[in-house]
Amino acid sequence: MRVHRSWLWLALLALLALAPGVVRAQPVMSWALQDFAPIYMPVDGKPGDGINDALLKDIVREMPGMEHRYVVASAARIYALLDAGEPICFVGGLRTPEREQLYWLSDVKLAPPLQLIAHRRVLKQLPLDGAGRVRLPELLARPGLRGVLVSKRSYGVALDAQLAQRPAGATVSMLGSGSMGSNFYDMLRLDRADYTLDYDFMLLHRQRLDGHKHEDLVILPIQGNDLPVRVVAACPRTPWGLAAIQRIDHVLAGLARTAGLGLPDPRWTTPEVDRLYGPAMRAFNLTRRVPTPGLGAP
Repeated sequence: MRVHRSWLWLALLALLALAPGVVRAQPVMSWALQDFAPIYMPVDGKPGDGINDALLKDIVREMPGMEHRYVVASAARIYALLDAGEPICFVGGLRTPEREQLYWLSDVKLAPPLQLIAHRRVLKQLPLDGAGRVRLPELLARPGLRGVLVSKRSYGVALDAQLAQRPAGATVSMLGSGSMGSNFYDMLRLDRADYTLDYDFMLLHRQRLDGHKHEDLVILPIQGNDLPVRVVAACPRTPWGLAAIQRIDHVLAGLARTAGLGLPDPRWTTPEVDRLYGPAMRAFNLTRRVPTPGLGAP
């Protein structure tokens, strides 16, 4: 009886796969990084010394037997890759209702809410409530004050809603920024803009780097934005993405138990931030120590 040549080749390949010493290709896991100091500070296209660089290194260490690749990109490009279903995941975005529908998400940690960072020259023009918090809708409606924000960046559910309702004539520039707006501090200093939205530790990082250059920038809380934001890992909403996020989710649960995932980082947590948000961060760590129930269930 003649055996078809294709079956002979399949049998040969099967024997080779079982043979000792045969090198087999490792599955590939791709990660998106940002140039967003001090959160991401990539070095030669790989995780460096940033806050989330350290987290990503921990995740990668707990995923052996894989080839890990990295892509440094802006927020807009990262989410375009996820939207296109590309096999890549990103650790560091914020959880929003829209993203819950678009991607597979796994909670990573809580972060303090964003605040308004403005130049001292406009301090008296900012609309403040009795507690010294900025009334953002009123600020957005003031044409004489120039805001600058990152296009495609989520500023959290509360602030995103206020920004979406800003008047058509608002003097707010939505700019693409591979560095997620770290260049905006120079724009404020050089009188090219008056305010932006960011985390207090972002300004702390710039002050450590540049010293007196940014001493005229002030940080103010925003009315209605008092709750910490939820940072997530995101993978495309595809079968590959579901398998990836489920594995990442299990790794994150283990890191919460063994490495203190989600606890306040003493390098970037001021006493005031720890007082306000430390209890919620510690509570998050306790609940994050088990895999997310029903992740990916229909």
